[in-house]
Amino acid sequence: MRKPLVAAPPRLQRMILQLQRYDTDIQHKPGKHIPVADTLSRKPIECDSQTLCEGMDFQIHSVISNAPVSDRKMAEIRAATAQDEQLSRLKQMIQSGWPDSHKRCPTTVAEYWNHRHEISEVDGILLKGEKIIIPHSLRTDMLSRIHTGHLGIEKSKQRARDVLFWPGMGKQIETLVGSCSICLERRHSHQREPMISHPIPERPWQVIATDLFTWNSRDYIVAVDYYSRYFEVEKIVSLSSAAVITKLKAMFARFGVPQTVISDNGPCYSSQEFKNFAHSWDFEHITSSPLYPQSNGLAEKTVQTAKAFMDKAHAQRVDPYLSLLEYRNTPVDGLKSPAQLLMSRRLRSVLPAMEKQLQPVLSPHCTFQSRRQLCQSRQKQYYDRGARALPALSQGSTNRFQLPSGTWKPATVIGPGPTQRSYNIDTDEGQMLRRNRRHLLQTQEPNPEKNASDTIKPASTEQSVCNILTQTH
Repeated sequence: MRKPLVAAPPRLQRMILQLQRYDTDIQHKPGKHIPVADTLSRKPIECDSQTLCEGMDFQIHSVISNAPVSDRKMAEIRAATAQDEQLSRLKQMIQSGWPDSHKRCPTTVAEYWNHRHEISEVDGILLKGEKIIIPHSLRTDMLSRIHTGHLGIEKSKQRARDVLFWPGMGKQIETLVGSCSICLERRHSHQREPMISHPIPERPWQVIATDLFTWNSRDYIVAVDYYSRYFEVEKIVSLSSAAVITKLKAMFARFGVPQTVISDNGPCYSSQEFKNFAHSWDFEHITSSPLYPQSNGLAEKTVQTAKAFMDKAHAQRVDPYLSLLEYRNTPVDGLKSPAQLLMSRRLRSVLPAMEKQLQPVLSPHCTFQSRRQLCQSRQKQYYDRGARALPALSQGSTNRFQLPSGTWKPATVIGPGPTQRSYNIDTDEGQMLRRNRRHLLQTQEPNPEKNASDTIKPASTEQSVCNILTQTH
């Protein structure tokens, strides 16, 4: 028999036990090659039940005698089993026999009904196959032993199911590992979520993104149009809100005031001065989640492009504005160039062009929008291959937020943030932060209680296990 005794169904277990005394060579033969199928089962020989019971007892006793458990621990399990009311009733069911239906089974042992054919009793210890059934009084200690190495949920469950059994063990292990502060603090980062693309604007310079960067020890500001991918880059004297606002005003005077401006949460963008600027110039200001630059991805990508122009121009000792001019004249994604989409004309450059090609030509919006949507859907399809959506978080739920170092610290959700997948949280230090859902971990930890000094005293592992068992039963 290739399949071990413990993995076989009850019918095959009984047959395997009876065949243990023989040296058999079992070969499978299809039923179509047997002249009279099921001959042996249709005419069985008389069975000596006493011999069968002795053989089964021998096999079961061998499991106990060869178990890698100390005599002291076996005696402890045996004594705890004898004092356990539920397991004592289970012993009686094994000796007297199980009822014919689940409805007639006593409620105290009803949770063992589906395993009744695998349960046996040897020397005061209950077994499910080759696994020891742990009494209630020892389950706290066993859960602590299972999680000694701080393995993950699946590894801990696999380790426990290999040698132990009690109803609800897997769920209790999930709760224990899910509330272990040591494991949660060192947990891996979340898998990325499905992409949420920015909607395509209806007209040029309707929605722009802006960001700051430093190149060659000098600070620059970049602003890019979501419709045309046309971007402006300017040197600024400082990173103050006043300097940023001055440069943006100059851009708005050239191309008009956008309807929406997207930026990160840098000090110059989150200041009251910039809020007043947005109010007086009548545009909506949207900020991305802190430490999540992906939500302002177009601006981040434009910064990389601008830096590449400057690096290459500096290495070749040429004018970087010529590179910027050629970029604005180059078609993007097989569509029109940024200059054509923004100003409906090509820009005259050092490359020769016919006069007719420099004449303004209005680009149809419907054709552009359909092709841009096709590019976005293709990009989303590739990105979402390794993505997985995370469940939404409820207000007041206990969570952990990820630090830039990668560790996770406790926090409580206050409510949803101003943008999709962002939440406002309250940390143990009393800070009010905004984080993206990818940087928040939903846990099964109890709500932290702050003492007078705003410090938290973590519960011991044994106390946590006791709480889990109490909640389960």
